[in-house]
Order: sequence, then structure tokens, then C-alpha cells
Amino acid sequence: MFDRTDLTPRERLLAVFDVPPTTPLCPYIAAAVELHDPEHPASQYAREYKKAVAGRLADTAREAGAADPEQLGEQLALLIDGAAARTRVLNADAFPAAAAIAAVLIDNALPAALGDDRRREDVPS
Repeated sequence: MFDRTDLTPRERLLAVFDVPPTTPLCPYIAAAVELHDPEHPASQYAREYKKAVAGRLADTAREAGAADPEQLGEQLALLIDGAAARTRVLNADAFPAAAAIAAVLIDNALPAALGDDRRREDVPS
């Protein structure tokens, strides 16, 4: 999603929530949960991967003009992981709700003029 040139940065941030409910639980989350040792190499790898995803989200948020891209990147990463876990545990698609929350967070993080323009794009005519 992050490298797509056919989407605006805001659209790329929202596109990461377009996850089919049949997608397996993130293997990095699964590994970290199963390994009780945070110093285990697999736990460390999972941690670095999750930090990298939040970093890519922050980079895209920065490109979108977010006032605090690191905070927005962390918020969106938390939503993604939470939606993945809830989808698996509840056997129900949590990504649409997470995407709706993400849209609010993104629009609140963007400068007023950009956020207002983006919101109008989402409203059907």
C-alpha cells in the first residue's frame, strides 16, 4: 500500500485497513504472543517489524501533512493490530470499524484545509 502511486497519502493510510477478514492473524503478533521471552530473536524481529510498519505509516502521514506524523503512525499501527486481533478472536471483521476510526484520526491530524477537502471527497454527491 505504501508504494502505490495511484493513491493520495491519505488514501494510502486508509487502504491499509482494506484487509479481508479471512486474512490470517499477523505472524509477528502470533510469534510474540507465543514466545514469552522478549529477548528471543523472533520476539526482537517481530518488535522491529512492528516498529517499521509504524514508521512507514508515520512517513505516509508526514507526506499527507499530518501535524504529528509519528503519533498518527503509532495510532494507526495500534488500530491495525487491534483490528487483526479482534477479527481473529471474535471471528468477525473488525477492519471496517477500525477504518472508520482511522479516517477520524487522519482527518483530525491533517491541517484544517486538507482535512476539510478530504472529508468532502468521502461524502457521496
